[in-house]
Amino acid sequence: MKLAKISPSDPVSKIALEGLHISAPILLDAEFYEKGGAADSVKKARKGAAKAKITRSINEDNIITGPSPVYEAIAKKVVSFDAKVDVVLEDRGEDPFTELALQTKLEAIQAGFKLQGMFFEADSATDGEDFDGMKVITPVAQRVNVATNGLIVPVGNSDANSALQQTAIEELQKLMDMIPGGASHLYMNQFLKARLLTVAKALGYYDKSKDELGNSIDRIGDVIVRGAGYAADKSRLLPQTETTGTSNNCSSIIAVRWGEGIDLTGLTSKGLVGRHTGQSGNFLVNNVNLDMALVLQNAESIIKSAGWRLNA
Repeated sequence: MKLAKISPSDPVSKIALEGLHISAPILLDAEFYEKGGAADSVKKARKGAAKAKITRSINEDNIITGPSPVYEAIAKKVVSFDAKVDVVLEDRGEDPFTELALQTKLEAIQAGFKLQGMFFEADSATDGEDFDGMKVITPVAQRVNVATNGLIVPVGNSDANSALQQTAIEELQKLMDMIPGGASHLYMNQFLKARLLTVAKALGYYDKSKDELGNSIDRIGDVIVRGAGYAADKSRLLPQTETTGTSNNCSSIIAVRWGEGIDLTGLTSKGLVGRHTGQSGNFLVNNVNLDMALVLQNAESIIKSAGWRLNA
């Protein structure tokens, strides 16, 4: 379920969510499930027992292997900010509540940049008040290199460039299919996204549509392709400064499969909750909280592919 459907529909919550969607567009993709308490004991996805043989003779029993459930405690973290305006605005003939609504949206936009970055980069080992982002929760077995020293995705129609472009699309399709059931989304640096979409259009793999809100959706094959967006300092996330092998101008693509309580999912108490707290001292105050965590319920539902390059 999308965060907007879980969250209350009061004016403060709606205004705050509008602001977050502007600078944290990953909230338009993420699927959440709702559960109370400070943490959830998540039953991790498991597989059935490996089968060496699935045929039998008449009157013969099957060999049965019972399941061994594994639970992981996932603690929620509180994403929170306030907005305030001076009550003296009313004495000056202005509407302080209109100003407070505007300020709430502006504060949400700034908080959204931070939240977008947290979805990718946050590490509770560095800051215990943060939830773990996608880079941290990706298992080591799900971290791969597209090529030993990176793969260049060039522009131009020379034979050499065309061969590299075809290789890039082929490797991208392999990445999508490495997730059981297929990836739902690919996240990448904004510049890498532009380059890969250009290549996909030229090779006939590009598709464009709109969601229920009228937002444009770029696809390569059946998978939605998103720019990773911007961090709090407005730098681009998943930057082209990673090192793969001997190349230090690489970036990563994160492929995920979002699900509600399954695969990669978000845990929340009540979604994004805004509250007008009234007057505190000289200020009218709106308070906004999002009690949440990212949960990798199925370890195979995320892959980080490193080594994507724009230039030699």
